[in-house]
Amino acid sequence: MAHGGETGHAEEGHHFTIWPLVAGFGAAIAYAGLVSGLTVLGLGILVFVVGVLGWLRDDLRSPSRAFFGFLEAEPGVVRVSARKLATWMFLATEIMFFTAIIGGSWALRVKTSDWAGPGEILNVPLTGLNTFFLIVSSLTMVEALASIERGDVKRLRLFLLATFALGAVFLSIQAYEYTKLFFEEGLTFASAPHGVSPVYGSTFYLQTGVHGAHVTGGVLALAFATAKAFKGGFTKENHEAVELIGLYWHFVDVVWIFLFTIVYLI
Repeated sequence: MAHGGETGHAEEGHHFTIWPLVAGFGAAIAYAGLVSGLTVLGLGILVFVVGVLGWLRDDLRSPSRAFFGFLEAEPGVVRVSARKLATWMFLATEIMFFTAIIGGSWALRVKTSDWAGPGEILNVPLTGLNTFFLIVSSLTMVEALASIERGDVKRLRLFLLATFALGAVFLSIQAYEYTKLFFEEGLTFASAPHGVSPVYGSTFYLQTGVHGAHVTGGVLALAFATAKAFKGGFTKENHEAVELIGLYWHFVDVVWIFLFTIVYLI
């Protein structure tokens, strides 16, 4: 009976949902669309968004639980959360993805003579300020996790809200920069001002746009986490989602530091 009870408890602790599979399938379609065309890309993004929204809906409706599924381990061996392992695997694929984009853009830059110099087209001071906001948001995310690890729910809510706000500010400034560059400077996907190669615009929007899409995903995840925190969904014993969102947020911050240096300063 005891064994059956333990099994039932473990099964009860799992958070079964098909939506992560839908989101992953959508992401795969979207990545294929980057090569095949905008129609496939749009379809992939749509499927991905539906999967994420369904997943978040199920998670918000479910009670908070400390156990979300662990990989089996021998006695005495530290068990790894399945969600944490999946997050690290996802980030590993993202590192390869961004490496390909940045590396390909750099290869085109090296082979192009008429490339814009630092500050010739891009607003370096404004983007530097925006970079500062994103770096500060990593610090507030660290404080959010540290707060819930101490069981301080009020500070968790405060720092999650601050991280969300800073992420939204970053996206707003980037949208303003895009508007200025596109409509006033004439930097588009197929053209560039001051006799600069059109490839400059293509690589700029590709690198910063893909990163901006990842930041948007992070901001939406922060909105979810903040809403759940205000509903009392996290405790000192159960806050893995905060940790995983933090891992992703730190990743997009580090990627931006590389992009800011390569795209704006070199």
